Amino acid sequence: MKVPEMKYYIKYGVWKPEYQGPEGFKKAMETWSKKVEEAGMKVVFWGSALGVSENALCVLKGTPDGFLKLPFTEAPYTNSRTHVVVTF
Repeated sequence: MKVPEMKYYIKYGVWKPEYQGPEGFKKAMETWSKKVEEAGMKVVFWGSALGVSENALCVLKGTPDGFLKLPFTEAPYTNSRTHVVVTF
């Protein structure tokens, strides 16, 4: 039987004012993705969320240890919350 893993992290946040518009989002996420990889994680996909109060969405894949290493103050979004997905 496979052991359940905390593997995916769904981040909801608000885009920082300096990264407004599609081109700003893309540039900011390129930089953020490199920082995520340095922590041993991966950006699976990102975009703008609909149906929630936050307008930024970023799905990360990795381990809890990698997640804790992320420099969240450098993320292109703020006021974030996270849903952790446990896989079986």
